Amino acid sequence: MTKALLTTVTVPLSVPVAVAASDGKPAERSEITLNRPKVRHAKRLAVLVGSDLLESLMAGDSESASLGDVDGRKLVVDLLGKLLDEDRLDGLTHVIADLAGEDVSVIDDIDLIDLPAVAMAFSGFFPGLQSAIAGLSKPNSQPSDDTRPET
Repeated sequence: MTKALLTTVTVPLSVPVAVAASDGKPAERSEITLNRPKVRHAKRLAVLVGSDLLESLMAGDSESASLGDVDGRKLVVDLLGKLLDEDRLDGLTHVIADLAGEDVSVIDDIDLIDLPAVAMAFSGFFPGLQSAIAGLSKPNSQPSDDTRPET
């Protein structure tokens, strides 16, 4: 059975982001929607994290990044190690902003409390990354319906 591909993921924001409406008046975003990555996003990610790591992120093999699996932890550690640089973090922000059709400033203004939900939504497009992130910690509460995949 083939699993349906995610085309968009909507992330409700606990703390709305202030933006300017089309008429210039103050408004706010209470959710962001990420669209499925395209080739331009994969190319940018390959530059940011390296093609070998990108290949692991895009792999659909959840066995290699299962709960508690050392390989899954290594994948996340390698990814964070590559991204912990101001230019690369800014590059990732640009990729997420493009996926969401938002200005970079909107992504930069997302509250820290909403960052994990945005990260999980983003990782949903990369099966290897999502499995690795899910395997890093055991859930300590019931999953929320706040992050809704849309097809």
